[in-house]
Amino acid sequence: MNTQAIYERITGIIIEMLESHKNNNYSESWINLSGGSTFAKNAVSNHVYSGINQLLLSYLKRKYNYAHNSWMTFKQLSELGGRIQKGSKASMVVFKSVLYIDKKTEKNITPIIEGLIAKGQSTDHIDFKKVGYLKNYTVFSVSQIDGLPEQFYKLADLEQMTGFERDEYSEHIIESTGANICYAPQNEAFYKIDEDKIYMPDRRQFDSTEKFLNVIWHEMTHWSGHTSRLNRPIANKFLSKEYAMEELIGEIGSAFLCAYLGYENRITNNVAYIDSWLSVLKNDKQFVVQASSQAQKAADYILEFSHVTEDAPF
Repeated sequence: MNTQAIYERITGIIIEMLESHKNNNYSESWINLSGGSTFAKNAVSNHVYSGINQLLLSYLKRKYNYAHNSWMTFKQLSELGGRIQKGSKASMVVFKSVLYIDKKTEKNITPIIEGLIAKGQSTDHIDFKKVGYLKNYTVFSVSQIDGLPEQFYKLADLEQMTGFERDEYSEHIIESTGANICYAPQNEAFYKIDEDKIYMPDRRQFDSTEKFLNVIWHEMTHWSGHTSRLNRPIANKFLSKEYAMEELIGEIGSAFLCAYLGYENRITNNVAYIDSWLSVLKNDKQFVVQASSQAQKAADYILEFSHVTEDAPF
């Protein structure tokens, strides 16, 4: 299958999954050395936050250099005997809720409707309308809390990790680009524009080739946008429209390159991340098509360094 056909097929799969809401919960790409989770999650329930909450909490974790991306409500930490460190600020989590309004009286009859639903009883005899709205509550990172049981602070042992089997062809493509890549024990992967440098977790933190490639191709897609290369606007404010678009390009570029090399099992993870950034862009699926065009240019640019042929090597 030629590269153009691969790009078109993957774009189609992504759009189909988005339209049918077929995306999995976030799953880890690498082993988090600080314990907890690579993705933001509730430390007590293990619920992985989604959508805008995932983006914001992960951003705050990095901004304030929290060791853990695990979070608790004040009630949860209090029940566990935890104490908030002096000066710590809470972070906000939002979720969608609904009010039930009587169409005739315009009164809020939410308790009545919820009571009937909870009992499994019919609401057909009541003429009401649903009104959606956002609610919020606050959480604290485990890194802001003292006195929790030891398991919440547990660290992973890098020396006990064996890493993954390298894909020689993929490694050849990566090396051929000449990209400046720094591998070190850490819990972040990112491209730093002012240094023109990619920062990656230690290779031993990845337990599969596919997980490693999914991350490195995302960062290399960003790398391709440097002014000396494809010259995309990649230095953008977090949560801006431009930032969201570049993240879409990074995820779709990663999906393209993984598919080209025969790794497609993590496509649902790409879709979950894409769906989060689409929420910044008002859930307009047309942005996927626009980002796919830029991602294709990035993938072609990266592949050209190793003088790949039109057909994929499998």
